[in-house]
Amino acid sequence: MRNDATKVLVVEDEAIIRMDLVLGLEELGYYVLEANSADAALSLLDAWQEIDLLITDIDMPGKMNGVGLAHEVRRRYPACQIIIMSGHSAPETLDLPKRSAFMPKPISPGELAATFT
Repeated sequence: MRNDATKVLVVEDEAIIRMDLVLGLEELGYYVLEANSADAALSLLDAWQEIDLLITDIDMPGKMNGVGLAHEVRRRYPACQIIIMSGHSAPETLDLPKRSAFMPKPISPGELAATFT
């Protein structure tokens, strides 16, 4: 069920794309946190301790890309749903954590929501 109790973390380094996804998901009734890198996302997760869905881009600045972040989130929060997105390249299926999905960009907030509802 989509409501403000559903916590979504959007991790995207491109501010306009991140803002579009965050605003769109909020309009659909989700509680949305945002980060511009995997390091910032992990800091948020340390503070919040719980999210229902991670939506992350693959290519980001910093020590860890979106696939690495997805694996770390899966390790820490096994029940979290994960969507990995990219406008450049699709990861090998074997690279993705279990029970995660890949979606090519561009993608709308509604398309993302339909994937995990």
